[in-house]
Amino acid sequence: MKPIPEFHRVSNNLCVWHGYNPECKTDCSSTAVRTPDGWALIDPLRLEEAAFGHLIGDDKVAAVLLTSGNHERDAAYEKQRLTVPVYAPEGARGEVTADRWIKDGEVLFQAVKAIGLPGGGPAETAYLAGGVLILGDALINLDGLAVLPDKYCENPQTMRESLRALASLDFEIVCFAHGLPIGQGAREKIFALVEGM
Repeated sequence: MKPIPEFHRVSNNLCVWHGYNPECKTDCSSTAVRTPDGWALIDPLRLEEAAFGHLIGDDKVAAVLLTSGNHERDAAYEKQRLTVPVYAPEGARGEVTADRWIKDGEVLFQAVKAIGLPGGGPAETAYLAGGVLILGDALINLDGLAVLPDKYCENPQTMRESLRALASLDFEIVCFAHGLPIGQGAREKIFALVEGM
């Protein structure tokens, strides 16, 4: 996949970018969240150098975070280029290469909480950073908001139960690994979808 030429700055602490990946034949998205320890790049696709420099500015990158064993993407490239560690959910051992394994409920960089979503992809994990919920494959927003199709789930019923647990979280914006973020009414849209499952 070619480097992506531009990103969208949702806020001073949140950026997203996306592009079509011919290998998986779908649009893939990446998120960057600024934390007290620097930027966390989540499921990163490679950005063109100029765009990446503009995104980071004078700050640093703390680490690369993966949402599942399916989302290594350009993590190895960013690890080498930036000399940063790759963090992945503990259950993704054997699926991806990581420097540190994340436990469900763990808080990273004083700002990003890992939330396990069993039943989706391998070690499916969301991240909550302030009022931003960052999802991997559990929910997608390509042709409208949708639950990951059953054929891609390790256990569809378990994943639906995991998604219902999102009702206890407080967030205003949702970012996806596949699709553009939802800002206005994100929490209500997610809950409406989950309740209708």
